[in-house]
Formats: sequence, C-alpha cells, structure tokens
Amino acid sequence: MPDADPAPEAIRHARQLVRDGRYAEAVDHVHAAWPALAPEHHAAALTCAGLAHYFARRWAEALGYLRAAARDSEVPEAWFNVAMAQVQVGDVEGAHATWQRVFDLSYAHQAAPETSTFFQKKLLFAAALRDAGACDARGLDLLERQLLPFYTTHHITDASFWGLRGVPDFESVLDLIRDYYEAMGRTEAEWHALLDGLAGELDEEGRAYCQALRSAWPPGADG
Repeated sequence: MPDADPAPEAIRHARQLVRDGRYAEAVDHVHAAWPALAPEHHAAALTCAGLAHYFARRWAEALGYLRAAARDSEVPEAWFNVAMAQVQVGDVEGAHATWQRVFDLSYAHQAAPETSTFFQKKLLFAAALRDAGACDARGLDLLERQLLPFYTTHHITDASFWGLRGVPDFESVLDLIRDYYEAMGRTEAEWHALLDGLAGELDEEGRAYCQALRSAWPPGADG
C-alpha cells in the first residue's frame, strides 16, 4: 500500500522532530537533507525548518524560512504561516496584508492542503494579534462577523458538531471576543449587550455560557 505522505523520509522525520519538540534537531536535519532534496520538496523543507524556529520562539528566523517557503505559492497555509510569524516580529500591518492574501487564496484554492481549516485560522490569527497586544476592529471582525454567525444562524453551539465541520468551538470564540472588548476599551455594558443579543439566537448550552460570562468582566474575573 503506498504511503499517504508523499514527502521524502527526511522531511517526514524532520516533521516528527518538530512534533516531539526537538526543534534544533529538526532544523539541523533539514539542513543536512537539503542537498539531496529535489526542488519540488524545497518548500516543504523550508516550512518544516520555519515551524521549528516558530515553536522555539525564534521569530525572525521563522519568518525568513516561512517567507522562502511561501514564495510563488498559491497554498493559503503557506501564507498563513508567514502572517503568524509577522505578528510575532511586530509587523502587524504586514501580517494583516498577508492575511488578506490568505483570505483570497482560501476561496480561490479550496482544495489546497492544510493542517487547520480556514475558520480555525481566523481564530488562531485573532488570538495571535491579541497576544501581540494588537487587538483592533480587524481582528474583532474575524470573530464577531465571520465566526459568531455560525452559531447564531444554526442555533447550535455543540463543539463536536462544529468540530466535524472545521469550525472553532463557540466558547473559544466568545472568550477571545471578551479579551478584544477589554483591550479595545469596550465597556461592561457593551459586553452585556453583546451577550444579551446572542442569547436569543443560541441553543440552551450557548445561552447558559453567555449567562455565565455576564459576571466575567473584566477578563480574568472568572478565575
């Protein structure tokens, strides 16, 4: 039976090293394997090294590798990796510009390979912006306008239901919105207004979570 992963063994091994948290070894392994790699595998190798640096919090090194991997690529995830690294080096405006590229490519190439769905990427990117102290209306839009309607339109907040469809869980989205509200100077009254507006569009579990969060202001008040 053919191997489901077409990447050379060297790249597969480097990916496993990354998964095991052996980041320096992964980068060294990519460097050692590079001379024998065919050009069509260069982007995968650069991505692996870039992610190793990223998870090791070597942001500038990660960005260099990930940019090289994404060069001329039409794969949304390649540019998503670049956007995430740009946030970490403090290039927030560059990250937003790259995110727009991710957005466009995700619709143009819906069958492109990915390790997270486009919807999950929205949550991850918004969270990275929050962690970088860069909460603004653009990040909040990813959450309020682009993710919340899944739950309010279908009146379902069950995490397993949405997980099967590649959509983040309701609680994670709402918790992150709360963080954005605080960072952007929104008031407790505005937070309560959001929750009250949501409650009528959600299932019982969603309404209960909104009620539980009414007293969780500012973020961190719930423990």
